[in-house]
Amino acid sequence: MQQRDGQVAVIIGGTGALGAAVALQLAAEGANIAFTYNSSDAKAQALSARIGQETRREAHDAKLAISDAGAVAGFIADVAAKFGGIDTLVYAAGPTFGLNFVAKVTPEEFSAVIDADLKGCFNAIHAALPYLRQRKGAIVAITAAAVQRALARDVLSLTPKSAITTLIRHVALEEGRAGIRANCVAPGFIAGGLGNHILESVGPEGAQQIVKGIPMRRTGTSEEIADAVAYLTSARASYVTGTTLFVSGGLEL
Repeated sequence: MQQRDGQVAVIIGGTGALGAAVALQLAAEGANIAFTYNSSDAKAQALSARIGQETRREAHDAKLAISDAGAVAGFIADVAAKFGGIDTLVYAAGPTFGLNFVAKVTPEEFSAVIDADLKGCFNAIHAALPYLRQRKGAIVAITAAAVQRALARDVLSLTPKSAITTLIRHVALEEGRAGIRANCVAPGFIAGGLGNHILESVGPEGAQQIVKGIPMRRTGTSEEIADAVAYLTSARASYVTGTTLFVSGGLEL
């Protein structure tokens, strides 16, 4: 059943493992998809082709730096004009980063992840809100299960994601009167996602120890994250806002 027939979903960070899975899931449910990407033209073209071939929905992509507020606003306005509005905004972007202790992170590195992640999320939400109000739309930001914890050497990932969680809660509080719902999905270690980047960086033995620390003793899949996003942006979650859905195998416990 196509629950989103005629709807429009915007995915910020569409060519990453999680963003692509979300785009394909929402398209399969009937939405037309617009997504941004940072660098890989080939991945963007491949994703657009898959959306068209597998779901028969329309795809629109744009290469831009989401830290550029003007560029993001222009993209959102173009999408609204092209499709006639926006129903769903999913923030699935996340910069690559190195694992390091706070004392060894440089101010330049810290500023870069804040610009690329926290500011990027704010820019997308700020630009999309007027259009989402018109359709009583939904926002989901993909964050990280470890925002509930402090993990050594993970400050570059968790600082912006923690701030994004706070941003989403404020949007839910202030925009609920307009019918907008805003929530987070917090993944754990996902095969193909940023969690996979961390697992690879610590080597086989380190990765094994991390997986042993997950109550379900396995990593997750991009499709499991996409299912959670699909739920929170659907009518099935019509009274759910301002919360975080952990899809992590219990990592945050």
